[in-house]
Amino acid sequence: MTRAAVMQACAVLLCACGGGTTPGAITAQASDLTAKIQALEQSGTIPALDRSNEIKGPDTNNNGVRDDIEAYITALPITPSQKAGAMQTARAQQQTLTVDLRDAAALNRVENMGARATRCVADSFMPIREDGYNLLRKIEAITANTRERAQQYLAYNRALSGGVFSAPRGNTCDP
Repeated sequence: MTRAAVMQACAVLLCACGGGTTPGAITAQASDLTAKIQALEQSGTIPALDRSNEIKGPDTNNNGVRDDIEAYITALPITPSQKAGAMQTARAQQQTLTVDLRDAAALNRVENMGARATRCVADSFMPIREDGYNLLRKIEAITANTRERAQQYLAYNRALSGGVFSAPRGNTCDP
């Protein structure tokens, strides 16, 4: 789904609550919403995300984290250990989009990566773990920021459905 289509769908949903809006008004509202999002991205208020149809998206330095997400994490006002945990999380999230959903061992490895990253972030945000969990949710959301990525992430979660996993112990942060 293109960005314009998403914006139009959002406008339709918003207008549906108010009733009586014409198609021309919906298009104008979608254009206005698109312009507002672009302005927020350009100002740095919200991250400027890759919205290509590619599941992986660009990763020019091949570190396993999409470039736009890496830029977002780098700009966060958090400690270096918290950024390292966030990058570990972003790598794990990226793997959820590219893992072979028919390979049980690969699914288990990716799930373990995610559990280790979650523990790492939670520990790095002590004593206020809630801040870490909020960051985890944000990274999850911006990783699956297009229709194709969201569908792949949902397919990954369906593939894990019914699985039993244990929480990792000790220091789970990557070196």
